[in-house]
Amino acid sequence: MPDLYQMISLLPILILLVLSIWRGVKTGIYGGFLITVLLFFLRGSTFMAFLAALFNAFIGTINILMIIFGAVFLYHILEQKGYVDGIKSSLAEIHPDRYFRFFFLTLFLTAFFESVAGFGTPGAIVPLLLISLGFSPGLSIAVVLLIDGFFAVSGAVGTPVIAGLQTPLNLSANSVSQIYLYATLSLLVAGVSVFFFIYKFLRQDEGKAPGKSGWILYLAIMIPFFVLSSFLLELSGLVAAIFMAAVAYIFLFQNKKIPWQPWTPYLFLVLLLLIPKIFPWFSNFLKSYTFQFTNLYGLDVNASLQPFSSPLIPFLLSAAFALYRVRNFRIDLKPVVSKTFTVFLVLFPSLAITQLMLSKSPEFPSMIDALAGMFVAAGDFYPLFSPVIGVLGAFITGSTTVSNIIFGSVQNSTALSLNLNPDIILSLQLAGASLGNAICLFNIIAAAAVAGVENYGEILRKNLLPVLIASLIIAGVGYLLISF
Repeated sequence: MPDLYQMISLLPILILLVLSIWRGVKTGIYGGFLITVLLFFLRGSTFMAFLAALFNAFIGTINILMIIFGAVFLYHILEQKGYVDGIKSSLAEIHPDRYFRFFFLTLFLTAFFESVAGFGTPGAIVPLLLISLGFSPGLSIAVVLLIDGFFAVSGAVGTPVIAGLQTPLNLSANSVSQIYLYATLSLLVAGVSVFFFIYKFLRQDEGKAPGKSGWILYLAIMIPFFVLSSFLLELSGLVAAIFMAAVAYIFLFQNKKIPWQPWTPYLFLVLLLLIPKIFPWFSNFLKSYTFQFTNLYGLDVNASLQPFSSPLIPFLLSAAFALYRVRNFRIDLKPVVSKTFTVFLVLFPSLAITQLMLSKSPEFPSMIDALAGMFVAAGDFYPLFSPVIGVLGAFITGSTTVSNIIFGSVQNSTALSLNLNPDIILSLQLAGASLGNAICLFNIIAAAAVAGVENYGEILRKNLLPVLIASLIIAGVGYLLISF
C-alpha cells in the first residue's frame, strides 16, 4: 500500500489537473504551484533549495521561450509578407479535399519536425498551417500534439532513447533495438484509438465526417514506423514521414506540380535544423557555447542555457531569409514580444512545480521519486502501470527525454526485481512518455501561444481522454508481450 508521503506527493498533480480542467490551465498552474510550495517546506526543505529550484525553472523557461519567440517571429514574418497566402494556394492544388490536406500536413510535418528537431518544434509550426487552411486553432493544436505523441519516441534523432535510456542505463544495442520495436508496435495499436478521437473532433468542429484519407495516411506512416524501427532506430520516424509523403505524392496527389516558392523559408528552416544532425562536429561546436550554472546556492542543483543548440537561431535565420527574398525588411516586434511575455507568466510557475517536485529534502526523497514508488507494489500487474508512469513523467516535466531519465532507472530496476523483460518495460515507459507530449502543459502553452490561443484548458480537455485510453491500450499490449 502507498505510504502517506506517496499519497501527499500526488496532491500537486491532482490539483494541477483538476483545476486546469475545471477552472482553466492558468488557475490550475497557480493552484498547483501554491500547494507544491506548501508541501516543499512542510517536508523540511530549506529556503535556499527553494531559490535553487526557482532559478532552475527560470532557466528552463528561457530555453522554451527562445523556441516560442523564434516560431512566433517566423510566422509573423511569413504572414505579413504574403508567404502564408502562397502556402494556402499551393496546398489547394495538391488535392481538392481539405481533409486530405489536413491529415497530410499533420502527419508528415509533425513526424518530420519532431524526428529532426524535437524541442516542441511541431507544435510551433504545424498548427499555424492548419489554421491557415481554415481549421479552428483549438482543433489544430490538439491534433498536432496527439500526433506528436506517436513520434516523440525517436524525437530529435533519438535523444529520448540515447540520452534518456541507453546512456544512463548502459543498454546494449540489441536492447535498444527491441525497445524501439515494442514501443512503436504499442503506439501503432494505440494510435488507432487516438485517430478515432481525431475523427470525432473533426466531425464536431466541421459538422461532417472527414472520409477515409486520414486512415490511409495513418497506415502509410505508422506501419513503416513500426516495421523499420528495430533497424533504423532513431531515424525511423524521419524515414516513415518521407515514405508516407512519397506514397501520397505518387498515388494520392492530384496535381504533382507543386509551387515551392512560398515554402522556401520552411525548406531553409529544415536545412538549418538538419545540419547539426548530419555533422556531429558542428552539433558539438554549438553545444560548446553553453552557459552552465552549477551548485546553485551551494546545493547539488545545476542548470544550463544552450542558445545555439535551440531552434531559435534557425527560426530567426529563416525569417531573415524570408525578408531577403521579398526585399522588405520592415517588421513589428511588439506583438511577438507581447505574446512571449504572456507565456512567461504561465510557463514559469508550471516549470517551478516540476523543479520543486524533483528536489530532495534531508529527510524525504523527491516527490517524483515517491510517485514512482507507488507503482512498484503492483507486482505481476506492473506492466499495466508502466506506460502511466511514462505519461505522468512527460506531463510533469514536459519532455519525453526527461521522463525517461527520471523514471527509466526505476522501471528497469523494477522489471529486474519482478523477473519481467526489462526491454518491454522500458518500451512501455518510452511509449507512455512519448504519448504524454499531448497533455504536457508546456507543449500546450507553447503551441497555443504561437497560435494566439489563450484557452489552454480546451486543448487539455480534448487530449486527456484519448491519451488515457491509448495508455491503457499500450499497457494491454505490454501485458500481452510480457505474458507470451
